[in-house]
Amino acid sequence: MIPSRLHRAASAVSGHRCRHRHYTRSLASARSTHLKTKPFFDQVDEQMKQDYPEQYERYTESKRAYKLRKQYEEARVDSFHVDAVSPVPVAPGKKMMFQERNGNMEEKMSKSWSLDHQGEQNEVPWDKQIEQQQDLIPSSQVEETIPIAETPKKEDNMNRGKKSSIFSSISKSALSFQDGDSSTTIPLAELFPTLYAKESSSDYVTSSSVDTTRAINPEMMYDTRQFDAYREAMTAVMSHEKMQRTLSKFEKKDETNVQLIQRLKEWVLSDHRVIDTDVVGDRWKNLEKHWREGWMVGGASSLMEGSDNEPASNVMKSELKAQNQLFQSTLLHDADGENDQDGARDPQTFNQIAQLLFTALGRYCAERARSVPMEVAWYKIKESGLVLPKDTISTYLYVVGTMGMGDSFRMTSGDEEKKDSNESSISEEVVTYHDLAMKPSESSISLRVKAFASKGDAKTAQELLEAFKKTIDDDDDNKEAIRLRTYLPILKQYCESNDVGAALAVFKQMQSISTVILEPENYVLLLASIAENGYFCKNSPPIQGISDLGLDNESGPELFNELVSEMADDVLEISSASASRLHNALAVGFKGRPENNLKEMHPLASMPVSRQPAESNEVVACRISLDRSSGICPVTNAQQRLLVLEPSQRRQLHDDLLSLSRDQFVKFAGKREDESPERAAEELQKFSDWLDDRDGEPFTAILDGANIGYYMQSFDKGRFNYHQIKFMVDTLEERGENVLVVIPNKYGYNSFYTSKAHHQQLDAAERTIMNDLLRRKKLYKVPPRCLDDFYWMLASVSDQVSARKGVDLSVPNDDPSGRWPGVRPVLISNDQMRDHKWELLEPRLFRRWYGCHIVNYNFTAFVMDECVDGNEVFFSQADFFSREIQGNPSGCGKAWHFPVSDWDLEDRFVVRL
Repeated sequence: MIPSRLHRAASAVSGHRCRHRHYTRSLASARSTHLKTKPFFDQVDEQMKQDYPEQYERYTESKRAYKLRKQYEEARVDSFHVDAVSPVPVAPGKKMMFQERNGNMEEKMSKSWSLDHQGEQNEVPWDKQIEQQQDLIPSSQVEETIPIAETPKKEDNMNRGKKSSIFSSISKSALSFQDGDSSTTIPLAELFPTLYAKESSSDYVTSSSVDTTRAINPEMMYDTRQFDAYREAMTAVMSHEKMQRTLSKFEKKDETNVQLIQRLKEWVLSDHRVIDTDVVGDRWKNLEKHWREGWMVGGASSLMEGSDNEPASNVMKSELKAQNQLFQSTLLHDADGENDQDGARDPQTFNQIAQLLFTALGRYCAERARSVPMEVAWYKIKESGLVLPKDTISTYLYVVGTMGMGDSFRMTSGDEEKKDSNESSISEEVVTYHDLAMKPSESSISLRVKAFASKGDAKTAQELLEAFKKTIDDDDDNKEAIRLRTYLPILKQYCESNDVGAALAVFKQMQSISTVILEPENYVLLLASIAENGYFCKNSPPIQGISDLGLDNESGPELFNELVSEMADDVLEISSASASRLHNALAVGFKGRPENNLKEMHPLASMPVSRQPAESNEVVACRISLDRSSGICPVTNAQQRLLVLEPSQRRQLHDDLLSLSRDQFVKFAGKREDESPERAAEELQKFSDWLDDRDGEPFTAILDGANIGYYMQSFDKGRFNYHQIKFMVDTLEERGENVLVVIPNKYGYNSFYTSKAHHQQLDAAERTIMNDLLRRKKLYKVPPRCLDDFYWMLASVSDQVSARKGVDLSVPNDDPSGRWPGVRPVLISNDQMRDHKWELLEPRLFRRWYGCHIVNYNFTAFVMDECVDGNEVFFSQADFFSREIQGNPSGCGKAWHFPVSDWDLEDRFVVRL
């Protein structure tokens, strides 16, 4: 039975599972378990024979390779050791030569594997084992010994007293067997095409980029997944045309830079750390300690030392300088401890090129929303002590802040224990680097707050945020704005730890900051936390510290009503997930109460619609469907109201439309030197003044002329049809409405180009309709190059001061003339108002306006002036009740109905305590 680790290594040889680096690690791990088995190599050969028959045939044709393999099988060794590339076992008593571009590769590999055998002194040397086996074999069967080539004396000194590996060092280019005067050479790329295919695609991942002078130390290797992503990204950066030109300039500038750049490439693409993690960690602990002491004593501003041009902390400068010196002295030395040539050790040039590479890598990851490569990149930046440019620091901060980043690196030694909660994550380290090199910002403080809160330390996170907020308040020139993302981790942590008083205090502070835009989920989070702790129950104790928050109620259903009233002023609806969350929280909080019939439901289950009327004192938290014609809740019997625009809100919407018309004028009409964007606002204001100043009956129905004229005119002979407009006007006037038709300017002439770019000429009947409307002052032509949308929307909210004379134009439910009830004027249009420009309006005002004023229609389209007999307009009247959060009297309390975004329009989540 082949052990699993050896099986994975065997699969690696044939290129099925991983590249040579994974293969090396698998065998290294297997070696550590002291699994000594000959069938493993037999299975390797069997896989090669099945998957690569031609290469295997060439391999077996080598007489020398066969004899060496035969000798290995006869040796029946008790342990094994393999090289980083080839699994072929070789007895040390035979000569095996490997061709390599790098002349000292064999020496380096020998050093590497010699170091790997420290501590194995108790085992019998391989050469002795083979000699013992040879003593048992007849002399006629013993192969003539070919001495191993001499190695440099330095290697002999290094390996003195150490056990040699049974495998010779192997090149990454070819493997050669010498038998007397003849030799056989097999390129490894032919033996293992899968292993070498990916590496050959890059100019940078070559044999010279692998640091073979170091023994394989799992503790110094990066996580495989992280390094693979990093190498792919860095290779793409280095192979970019612009980076190639930049590196070429450095090489042409000074010949010594060629060797330096080569060293840099080897380090950048090496999967080994140069500096031990403990050394790097201690230095960053010093920087973290300096940061904490700074803001705890004097706030974020105390971290700034030096002039405005050099705000970086002196402590940080000294630490990075020391780290860079240690790194340069470690990396830019030969294995024998002697210095490289002076040109290859230019620290300034080395750091400059490294900055370019890691800056480009940061942009690469940010543009592609990839954070995993930067985990390895960040450690390389730390161990090298690089001083990054400000824009690069901001890029790294953006990546770790918006895409997330795991904790510091896990080793490949198999240790999967979780990191201690006191250890800094990568995001915290990037924040420390940012805040010590630059001025602390809301982005960096937000990440720091998130880190504290994730460790359960919401109090420290809040203290940090307060210190930063104080620096903003004290500095009039500081334009930083604290946003929701900075406060939210603190609120969540307090809620999760059931510290309701602290959560409520933070929430009230969030409400007081204009730049913190609260979302429905934030309100539900707080309400659910309070509900789960039973503070909404009758006769429940007051929440600790609530008396200092300015609330009128300290607990009970009254507190729920007060908080939801604030919520209704701020948000319009919730999601079904929030409804389920609030339902379950109330079920937990009211558990065991006589008035409670609620039961917890699965968070992902769909909430059923309830129709059974509840008792007057029963706790209600369920889904209901309102009667569209009456607006009455079937469970609580509460009557829903139509919430109309207040006079102040109508004026605000009026002013917003003027501002929006100015902003949209250039986008819609294009730029002209002889026209100012102010023209759009001026023309719209003229229209508003005309509505206020005109005498006569006030308009009660505004018609979107273009929408009605083109209604159902998509057939071949379709056109802008004035007959349809007249049909709509006549119908509304029969119902007692006074209409105003608003049309774009071009449709007020006898000929024009339609929306399909077809030229249209009005016939005599159409011209008569147009002129009649103009004569009766019921047709308004929007000025050229102006959007008609703003005009009919403004007309619907105009006060029409002179015409109305202060009279309310709303129609009651029992109007004797049969007019549909609701506010006036109404807007007749099928426009769904989905244009992005309406998103610029305040959501509550827009929804309230849309629900109160928009009336949709339907009729059979005209063909020229002809229509079917009995043609009739069907209207879909404006909302009878508002689709907003609202509370209405019900039984012994107040019933709150929440519109739910992913439920039907008439469905609500109702709560009554």
